[in-house]
Amino acid sequence: MSNGQSLGTLYGIGTGPGDPELLTLKAVATIQKCGVIAIPDTGNGEQTAFSIVQRYAAGKELLQCHFTMEMDLERRRAAREVAAAEIIQVLKEGKDVGFVTLGDPTTYSTYMYVHQIIASQGFPAQIVPGITSFAAAAAELGISLCDGSEALTVIPASHNDRLDELLDNPGNKVIMKSGKALNRVLEKLKHHGYNQRTCIASRVTMDGQRLYRSIEEYEESPDPGYFTVAIVKEKI
Repeated sequence: MSNGQSLGTLYGIGTGPGDPELLTLKAVATIQKCGVIAIPDTGNGEQTAFSIVQRYAAGKELLQCHFTMEMDLERRRAAREVAAAEIIQVLKEGKDVGFVTLGDPTTYSTYMYVHQIIASQGFPAQIVPGITSFAAAAAELGISLCDGSEALTVIPASHNDRLDELLDNPGNKVIMKSGKALNRVLEKLKHHGYNQRTCIASRVTMDGQRLYRSIEEYEESPDPGYFTVAIVKEKI
């Protein structure tokens, strides 16, 4: 496979939620040692992960990896296969590739699909964890995600037809990946009696961060979008 040449290693690097100061020391060191930085691009022009690490990637070769957010699963799979093939070509040249991804690579990240494809073909691949958006949101809000024996359920709202069932689970909940479904999700939360038990963070640690202490407060000045996270507490 390598024709006697040593293979490069793929690193999935979590960039954290937005603030460059929340990059881990290991993430910075890994970026600096990689010859190539892979940048996920979903076609909306916002390459947030790369903007976080840009100062550490100066002068490095950049590899744009194009993905799609379409609901068509086959199109998404095809895009992942193409991205993996492009990265494999670089790895065969003996270059290390750092794939930067917002938040943590193991939490609802496109990176993991690419990681699985490449690792299954025998190429070395490692993961550098990052701070999740919901951990950063809890910190900014000054609340805990869970105490004592409380359970925590993480719910990807825009891709889940079991939302009502999951909201009935005991413990606290994190609602993320809401997107256009956010208003529908908030209505369901109110129906379950969570208005005053729900805190919301938009663009946490990024420019334009906004924090809300209830659904009612949010609805007075809404800021919907991909970077909005809700934390629902079972007990106040």
